[in-house]
Amino acid sequence: MDRPSLSGTPTSSGSPTSGAPPGAAREPVRSVRGARATPAPQRWARRLLWLILALAIGVGVGSRVFDSLRSPLAHTEVVPSVLYDRYGTPIAEIGPSVAHASLGLEDMAPALVDAIVAVLDPSFLERDGVDATSYASSLRRVFDEPDAPGDGDGSDDGIMRRYLDTVHDDDPGAVAEARMLLAELRLGRQLSRPEILERFANVVYLGRGAYGVHAAAAVWYGIPASDLTVTQAAYIASLIDAPWGVDATWDRPDDPYRPARLGRDRVLVAMYEHGVLTSDELAAGRSVPVESDVRAAGSDALGAAAGGYVRMLVADAGLVTAVGEAYLRLVERYGTHRVVTAGLHVTTSLDLPAQRAAVATVRDQLGPAAGADVVVLDRSGDVRVLVSVAAAEPANDVDVVSRLRPRPLGDLLGSAASTLGPWIAPDISTEVIAQAADVAQVAAAFSIVATGGEERTSRIVLEAGDAAPSRLLRDRDIDRWLMNRRTVFEAAVVSQLRADMDTLTLPSGVTALGRAGISPETGDAWFAGWTSHYTAAVRITLNSPRDPVDAASRASQLFAAVLDPLQYPPATPGDSG
Repeated sequence: MDRPSLSGTPTSSGSPTSGAPPGAAREPVRSVRGARATPAPQRWARRLLWLILALAIGVGVGSRVFDSLRSPLAHTEVVPSVLYDRYGTPIAEIGPSVAHASLGLEDMAPALVDAIVAVLDPSFLERDGVDATSYASSLRRVFDEPDAPGDGDGSDDGIMRRYLDTVHDDDPGAVAEARMLLAELRLGRQLSRPEILERFANVVYLGRGAYGVHAAAAVWYGIPASDLTVTQAAYIASLIDAPWGVDATWDRPDDPYRPARLGRDRVLVAMYEHGVLTSDELAAGRSVPVESDVRAAGSDALGAAAGGYVRMLVADAGLVTAVGEAYLRLVERYGTHRVVTAGLHVTTSLDLPAQRAAVATVRDQLGPAAGADVVVLDRSGDVRVLVSVAAAEPANDVDVVSRLRPRPLGDLLGSAASTLGPWIAPDISTEVIAQAADVAQVAAAFSIVATGGEERTSRIVLEAGDAAPSRLLRDRDIDRWLMNRRTVFEAAVVSQLRADMDTLTLPSGVTALGRAGISPETGDAWFAGWTSHYTAAVRITLNSPRDPVDAASRASQLFAAVLDPLQYPPATPGDSG
């Protein structure tokens, strides 16, 4: 009788397996019942244990890596920034124009705390730990996706995000957003919600040069932040989004303070909607004129107040224009808030001994009858000297921006106007370049010829960090400003431009190439050129009319006197680049 085998082939119970050669030994048949399989529950239990172990190891390693990552530069208090020369000597300080003090939440009026929370993020203090809504919004920003509607009651742009936007760099792009998400995760782990709220209230800009609620209460109402009424607190909270307040009036005589009133009333309504005010308190608050009790402001309250003050720490070095230029570059990169309040330590490219020597040279060469502006760039394109010598410089706070005014070039460029003009003033036509250039722009354009047709970034800021410059502190958090270079002129063009230059011999025997020019409209005299190590531009502002030849000669003499002490070792200008 045949029976089926395990493979499905019929076999005879008394004969060898079908297909086996006659006489072949029969292989023993292993019993299937003898192989005991591991029960399924035990297999899943082992897998779960391995998974838990892997997760524990991953969390531990990830936590260590996360804590080791550097977040963006941040600050927690309002501290003036300090500028240094290239050798580490402090030269200027930039800080808020209104006295600042950090307060605890207990030192602020309860109505002020309620107003800030109600208008920005009503549930902020109720949440703790991981804020999934805020983090999801940050992730969408990383991938450049718009925020989904209905993601919560304002937490996407609430207190935590606003605080981070205030104290961190605001560079655009996915990388910056990823760094901001990292900072947000770390902030949520390190600080409680009341601590974050307290920090934000102490650094936010609230108009009239006031950073933080202490300064705002003083500058707007002349009282401590702990004594603010409900309507006053609502007004200050509205300044978070509109810091000009009642200083910006509306063009309607019957209601000039309408924008400020609407902003204050919006805060009052938010406080009522979230149970902070009763209906009677809301009505009473809205009935108070928004300009009531507000202190009168000066004519400049709406202007440069947010920019704080710029205080020179070094006298007799002609640094007003140089510090003003560095200030503008810093604001472009970090924003006014960080420059004024973040306590940045900024290393500039300025050479303070060379600055002082240039000032002394200008005064010795020209006397009190004329002023001068001098710019010297090194071979890398960095600004070593940026001197402005005119009337006596103010001793304390100065308006640095007003000193940066272009002056006419006259015939300085000559036949090179069509070639060098666009590099001096790229936003205007060649025909009017002679009326819209400053000394730094002229020096940068001539440096392209000096380097053989290569444009190099004219830096005045080298780096910004969280501590004073030091070669011993290796772990400082530093943002280094890179120098870029690219070729913009071909060799034939450079040769043609150099052929149009005049030769000037410095007192030490070093040869320089350059051009002199006169501005008939103003009587200014120019000289711009280069040696093997430096490019410089000089402009003399004469108080009385002079013979053009004499004025050009004085400009070239000043150029030679400023550059000569810097030449080491002497070489010919053809070796530059």
